[in-house]
Parts: sequence; structure tokens; C-alpha cells
Amino acid sequence: MPSIHDHEIGELLRLAAAQLPPDIPSDEVQDYLDHEEYDLVLDLLSDHPGNTWQTPRFWALLTEAAIQLDHDPSWPQWRCVESIQGLLRVQLTLAHSADPLNARNERPTWDLTGETRVAALWIESKPTLHAGERATARLRPFVPPAWAHLAKGDQITLLGPSPGTARVIEKVPPRP
Repeated sequence: MPSIHDHEIGELLRLAAAQLPPDIPSDEVQDYLDHEEYDLVLDLLSDHPGNTWQTPRFWALLTEAAIQLDHDPSWPQWRCVESIQGLLRVQLTLAHSADPLNARNERPTWDLTGETRVAALWIESKPTLHAGERATARLRPFVPPAWAHLAKGDQITLLGPSPGTARVIEKVPPRP
């Protein structure tokens, strides 16, 4: 028998699922909700494609559901900030002399063509990027307006003990 706690997690996830646009198939999400498979619902909703329809509320609901399910809330928290500040994805390549770079919890400095700025880093495909390796990463600038001039194809430089270069591959502006 489901507990009150389970019922409330289900409510959180139903509120998030209700924000799916009509053109995104949601039958699988609804089926898992009906069967109280909340871990699967959280995974499906967290990995739904697109970068423009998710609102801060959507990601806040998933963050709270992750916490209640004892999951790591880092991804929905990251995406919540992206939904407010915009998305900046890069193809990052570390120099051959670089120290290993952790996929998360790094806040390296970047040279934006003569201006040094800080942005948190989320490497998408691996837990650690090693010297000479390449991976797709997301950047979360501390001061987003300082990065507004960047466009797809621009190159920036990663500074510090893990130097490298990054080419902008996707940029979605902040939500109005």
C-alpha cells in the first residue's frame, strides 16, 4: 500500500509531467505514473529532449522529487538554472599536458578572447576528462551577460591546470 510520502512524490511528478508540451509523447510517462514507478518517471522526465519548453518550475519539481526519492538532485538543479540563464554547450578538448578534469563541481576560468571569466562545468559523457581527450560539456557562467556575445562556432580557452579549448556547439538564450 502506497504511503502518503509516495502519494506526494507522485503528485510532484504528475505536476511536472503536466508541463510536457502536447507534441511530446507522454504515454510512457503516464503509464509509469499509473504504476507508481516514480524512479522511472523521474529518469524519463529528466532526460526529455529539448531546451526551450522546460520551465524553472518543471525543474524545481523534478529536483524536489529527486530529493524525496533519495536521488542526486544535481542534474535537475543544473537544468533549472539553465532554464533561467540559457544553455551554453561546447565541444571541450583538453591540452596534452592538462591535469584530469572532473565532470562536475569544477568552476574553471575561461579566456573569452581577452576577458577572463568563470563558469561552472558539467561534462556530459564521462566522470573525468583526461589530457588530450574531448567531450561535450555544458557551461554555466557566473555572470551570464558577459558571455552573451558568444555564438555557435566561437572558440574560447580553458585556463588553469587543465588547459584546453572549447568550441560553442549550441546556445539557447535565457527565457524571457
